[in-house]
Amino acid sequence: MHHNPFTPQPKWWVKVAAVFLWLFTVVAVYFWAHKPFDANIVTGLGRSLLSVAGWLGITLLGAALGRRVLGGLLDDEWPVTRLALSAGAGLGLLALLVLGLGAVGLLLPAVAWGLVLALGGMLWRDVRASLADLRTVRLPRPVSGFQRWLAIYGFVSLLLTFLTALTPPTGWDTLVYHLTGPRLFAEARRLVHPIDLPYLGFPQLSEMQFTLGLLLVGERVAPLLHFGYGLLALIITTSLAKCAFGNRVAWLAAALLLSVPTLFTLMTWAYVDAALLFYTTAAFYAFLRWREGAPEGQPGNWRWLLLVGLYCGFCGGIKYTAVLIPVALGLSIVWVSRRDGIRAIAGRLALVALVAAAVVLPGLLENLLTTGNPVYPFFFANGIYWDEWRGWWYDRPGTGLATTAPWRLLIAPLEATVLGTRGTVFYEATIGPLLLPSVALLALVWRGLKREERAVAGHMLLFFGVNYVLWLNGLARTAMLLRTRFLFLVFGVAAVLGGVALDRLRGLRRSQLAVDWVVRMVAGLTLVLLLFSMSVEFLETNPLPVILGLESREDYLTRRLGWYYATIEYINQELPSDALVLFLWEPRSYHCQVECRPDAMLDRWLHSVHIYGHSTEAIADAWRAEGVTHVLLYRTGYQTIIEAGFDPVTEEDRTTLATLLNKEMTPIKDLGNVYELYVFQETGSP
Repeated sequence: MHHNPFTPQPKWWVKVAAVFLWLFTVVAVYFWAHKPFDANIVTGLGRSLLSVAGWLGITLLGAALGRRVLGGLLDDEWPVTRLALSAGAGLGLLALLVLGLGAVGLLLPAVAWGLVLALGGMLWRDVRASLADLRTVRLPRPVSGFQRWLAIYGFVSLLLTFLTALTPPTGWDTLVYHLTGPRLFAEARRLVHPIDLPYLGFPQLSEMQFTLGLLLVGERVAPLLHFGYGLLALIITTSLAKCAFGNRVAWLAAALLLSVPTLFTLMTWAYVDAALLFYTTAAFYAFLRWREGAPEGQPGNWRWLLLVGLYCGFCGGIKYTAVLIPVALGLSIVWVSRRDGIRAIAGRLALVALVAAAVVLPGLLENLLTTGNPVYPFFFANGIYWDEWRGWWYDRPGTGLATTAPWRLLIAPLEATVLGTRGTVFYEATIGPLLLPSVALLALVWRGLKREERAVAGHMLLFFGVNYVLWLNGLARTAMLLRTRFLFLVFGVAAVLGGVALDRLRGLRRSQLAVDWVVRMVAGLTLVLLLFSMSVEFLETNPLPVILGLESREDYLTRRLGWYYATIEYINQELPSDALVLFLWEPRSYHCQVECRPDAMLDRWLHSVHIYGHSTEAIADAWRAEGVTHVLLYRTGYQTIIEAGFDPVTEEDRTTLATLLNKEMTPIKDLGNVYELYVFQETGSP
């Protein structure tokens, strides 16, 4: 009887088992002796991966919810555009659901998990359809050397931004209110306004998403959600450019949007600007898709107008500064409908307005119930913690460019482009040298645009111009609005306009000079320098150790936040649990574990003097009556305010503060000569 040579024999099995056993034993013993990671690395890396999973899960659930709500409206869109539009719609609706949970006191981890699991079960088919769309997405293929460089620049810059967004939150406004609010909501299990933090009265759509991430996974989901909105904004900007002007313009629009350094910085923080940028651009995209049938006398698909209203509502749910987004789009709708009669115009405007109002109304109602003012802290002086003096302080009318330097209003975009710098009072943003100057070049190529292209560009210019006028009005009125970030919401449309201008410079090409080639080289060199600057900043931040678990959260925050975090850690560890710490000139309180009262608008001392005069006894008695046990003075911030000379801190105000601290309180800790901690004398030191 012959054996099949291909049939394993018992001896073969023994040899194979010996090989595997030997190798597995040696490898296992080796790594027992040379451990590749420890518990800290496992914990740190696991926390990072869990945050990414939370972000992707919430975004996928949002895409599925948006897909279900929008039905077949997006069937003809490119898969990546369909994903972006549906994810934006669904994430906004998720925020409204969380707002509803907060209204009835159900902001609990178990309820949050129940919500997402229930929605996931109901939307399973839509989840699968969204994943199918994701599998079909392909990165655009560059067809020239310049486009290849744009692809490399975009990939590397977004990768560095993503890695930085994985770190524990450190952004200024993040620690002032974007995450402080969600933490307070989660602790109270409901929507509350428990402390004098006026920014909690701002629209809370993004903060509701941060709250959901906080309840499900933790604080590090919030920056990733904002990073995700930056990606969605990039997608919808390029989709808008491609739909209206072609593939070349789409590449250039993406490059211009990604040439804004502060946008990348914001995408690493739990902020709201990238979300607002997406929704404003998406609202215009929806308008453009509705308009496609209108020039021939057709009414267009009314469901696109519904989407315009939905996105406008989400804009209003994120920032009050988006108030003119529906106005600008309303003007365009009127123009497109000008031959269709008053009834058609009124119906279309009413549809957009009603949908937008339905989205904004829950936030206004929440504000009314928690503060007494639906648009807190604006317009009315009877809201909680608010009065006319604080309204004046927040606004500072008469300090803007119209009073101090009217001629600067004429060059504000150029000034913001060339001199604006993030982290300073000078426009508080670095927007790069390409975006706004490219829009100005549109005037040189306007005659070379086709008729339909002029029409679309005209609507974009109206959209940009209306919001630009609002921004310019803010600059003119008060120095408090000297911030380019308030114009970020229309940077998507601006990038498309700039992309059109740069692309059509081909019309200026002559045998003597290839103007468009020179411009591309200048733009390419600019992106090289911007990428170098971003890489240097990435190395300075050094996020990889904390992402991988090689550095603890506490060590990272100490390294990045310096004496602020060291001071808060001292307060948390050394003060009694029932302490109530009043901050002076320090608005950040997110990391407090005892009760802290931040100086959110840097007005606490002057407001106290306004109410009680320069009587140290009256001020001290008022603070004691509020339960204050300790006072934290941000000495460096206080000195900076005095040196700047903008806030009206008089010599008498300074003398009264010094008297109060010396007479009514006892210093218990000097932290680096940056912060000073005091205790009321009768409470004793900790």
